[in-house]
Amino acid sequence: MPNWMPQKQNKKFSSMQTAYRRSDQIQLSELKTEIDVTDSEISKEVSRMQMGLRRQPTDAEIRQNRRVSSLLNRRDELVGAYETVVRQHRFHNAKLQTMKRDNPLQQAKKSFAGIRRSNPFTEFKRSPVAVPVVTSQHRVMKDIKKRGTQWDPNFSLSDVSVNPKIKNYYKRYIRR
Repeated sequence: MPNWMPQKQNKKFSSMQTAYRRSDQIQLSELKTEIDVTDSEISKEVSRMQMGLRRQPTDAEIRQNRRVSSLLNRRDELVGAYETVVRQHRFHNAKLQTMKRDNPLQQAKKSFAGIRRSNPFTEFKRSPVAVPVVTSQHRVMKDIKKRGTQWDPNFSLSDVSVNPKIKNYYKRYIRR
């Protein structure tokens, strides 16, 4: 077996799966903490605005604040990155499940199970039966049953009886 073929696939696949999951989980946890930090900074800025205005600021006022708008943009980027990592994680999981389910070595063993090493075309070499050359007249002389049939060289269309209903159609072929 070549060295590039995995010997024990299930262990490799399971370790690959856990590696993907660990890296995804680390990325997800980092992104989640950054989103939480950004949310807390946004809430601090909104509370500062509320203290300065002495009322609840409107959404338009919040979005006009440069600091808050930059934090909201940063939060949107982080949420997009979080969703991308989740999609990648699902894609890799589905791919690994397919790889686990479809073992190429087992499928190849099943597919090639009935194939033998010998060449099937040389295995059953047969020589044709030797038949002596015989003219059609000699063939009729050897076997009397063949007289008056298509084997007989004297046989023609005129020897064939034709149904009277369709005789007119065959007139051009029959010479009498």
